[in-house]
Parts: sequence; C-alpha cells; structure tokens
Amino acid sequence: MESITPVEEKRSLLHNDRLLVCGMFIFYGLCFLGLIGAAIWGIGRANNQIAVDATSTAQALSTQKAQAISTAVARSTQQAKYEIIDPFDDNGRQWLVESIDDEYLTGKISVSTGLYVWNIHKVKQPFVYWANVFLNRDVRDFDVYVDSKFVQATHGNACTGLVFRTVSWDWEDGAYIFSVCNDAYFDVDYYKDGDWESLSERIYSTSFKEDDWNRLEVSARGDEFTFRINNELVYELTDDRIKEGGLALLVEMEGEDPATIWFDNFGLQRH
Repeated sequence: MESITPVEEKRSLLHNDRLLVCGMFIFYGLCFLGLIGAAIWGIGRANNQIAVDATSTAQALSTQKAQAISTAVARSTQQAKYEIIDPFDDNGRQWLVESIDDEYLTGKISVSTGLYVWNIHKVKQPFVYWANVFLNRDVRDFDVYVDSKFVQATHGNACTGLVFRTVSWDWEDGAYIFSVCNDAYFDVDYYKDGDWESLSERIYSTSFKEDDWNRLEVSARGDEFTFRINNELVYELTDDRIKEGGLALLVEMEGEDPATIWFDNFGLQRH
C-alpha cells in the first residue's frame, strides 16, 4: 500500500529546508562580505604603506636637498675667504685680453662688465687655448675654482676648465687639465710634449647645468687631486708626475661653429 506523508510533516520538512538554505545563504554571504572587507583592508593598508613610503621618500629627498644646499652655502662661505678672489670687475690680474686672428680662430677675449668674455667668431680648426693666472711663485697644494657659462655654443662642441701644475707657460714640459664640455661630459688629462694622456676617460656629470653657470673646482694635496662641479665631487685622482706649477683657465673648441663663453668669480687658496 502506498505510503503518504502527512501534510504537517511535509510542511515541517519544507520549513527545515528553507532554514537550511537561508542559513547557507547567510553563511556564504558573511564569508563573501568578509572577503570583501579583507580585500578593502588590504588595499587600504597597501595604500597607507605607499603613502608612508612616498612620504619617507619625499622626506629623504628633502633632507638630501637641504644637505646639498647647506654644503653649497658652507663651501661658498669658505671660498669667500680665499686669498685671491677675482670677480673680473677689471683686469688687475692681467688676464689674456686680445683680438685674435690666427690659424685656429677669429675672435676677441676681453674683461668687461664683471665678466671674462671669450667671443669666438670663427673656428678655423679645433683648438685648445688657455689664459694663465699670473702668480709670484709656482703652486703645490691649493684649492681653485671658477664659474663658467656657455652663452652660445653648439651642443658638445665647446669646453671650459682649469689647467694646473703647468711646468711652463706653453705646457710642453707637462700639465694637468680638467675640461668640462657643454654636453655635461668631463675628463682629466695629462699633457706633455704634444701628447695627451686621458687620466679619467670621458665621464657624464649629472650636476652640470646646461645654459647656466657651473662652478668648476680642483683641489690638490701632494699627489692627490679632487674635482668638483657645482659643489659635487665628480672625480678623484692620484698622480705624482708634477709636484708644483702654474694655473690657467681653459677654452677648448672641438667643432667649427662660433661660440661665446663667459667666466666669473675666480678664486684661489694656496696651502
């Protein structure tokens, strides 16, 4: 005989099934909400960490910038006490000034309105020119600096710099050269008897400022030399071939385009 479930029992089973389904929906819903909450918390934590990292990076950069400014101010204060400081208000230090028309260039070198100006109207072939610093004796240990600016020059064609421990006025007996070009590359060379020896290879400087003033510095202590561009140490060298000598400013043209180069604020401290 067929078994028949009473209506009340069917309703009870249906009720229980509904409770079970609802319970499962609630359980999974809570789990889903928990996952969403965890994800949101994780994203928020990550964002907070990113914000903290960004703040830390900004603070570090700010600290580095403040330290760089402090160093620059300290160096400027120290350099303001150098024994020789020439702002080129006149030509009291007897810098090379002349109109030139030779096998290398046509141009004019002058001291004018607080600047040492090199107007190179025509380059006939690549050249290196220098302007000696007139001193009463050769220099052994020293700190020297000068500001230079490429007012007009084809990118990569023009260089300025400092020549030091020159054995003679014409360098033939030896000299060291720190040359910085307007493409932000510099090198340190040794010159003697017409031969050039690279002591550094060409190095790119991130501290160099195109179309602006750049302070070039050389310090010598015995056979140890340091080189700076805009207060940043860019190279160190040990070489003992020349013990003492003269100083000069350098202009070098590697291309054939005209150029205008300014110098300002020459300073020297002998030790």
